[in-house]
Amino acid sequence: FKNSHHLEKVIIVWTANTERFANIIKGVNDTYQNLKNSIINNVAEIAPSTVYAYAAIQSQCTYINGSPQNTFVPGIIEMAELHNSFIAGDDFKTGQTKLKSVLVDFLVGAGIKPVSIASFNHLGNNDGKNLSAPLQFRSKEITKTNVVDDMVDSNKILYKKGEKPDHCVVIKYMPYVDDTKRAMDEYVSEILMNGIHTIAV
Repeated sequence: FKNSHHLEKVIIVWTANTERFANIIKGVNDTYQNLKNSIINNVAEIAPSTVYAYAAIQSQCTYINGSPQNTFVPGIIEMAELHNSFIAGDDFKTGQTKLKSVLVDFLVGAGIKPVSIASFNHLGNNDGKNLSAPLQFRSKEITKTNVVDDMVDSNKILYKKGEKPDHCVVIKYMPYVDDTKRAMDEYVSEILMNGIHTIAV
């Protein structure tokens, strides 16, 4: 493709459905060589997005992962470093997760301490059906949770070591709503003089 179209650079962007979180297994995907052998032997633990990342690196193409699974297993990271290839991304966070990252950053930065975050989503397209599978949902849950953890870890004044807000993420498949994703969040925070502040979005 690169040669036939006389391109100097190709950037590959993964935007497919969420895959399950891959287990990091010694001898399977923990090193570049083990990953290479696993792909050759068609080991089931190797996710399609990881195979695409492998091919992109091998072809000296930039690879951007737009889905929340852990495509970049240790073997891929080692391979990218050896080939001096650029890889990036663990979720585009274009909807509720983006709003959550902005809102939690604002609250924590303003000295308002989120103590409870409940996120509810329902959607009916193929993405919704895919996320109704527990292993795929776990990938999404991890990225939605990590965005809050990063904000909390950045503020040692509001949060003691190991302290985190209660955080619940629910995603349900509702065929009728089709491509119209619905997202509802509730943020409960502690404020000045033992006050409680609630935002519902």
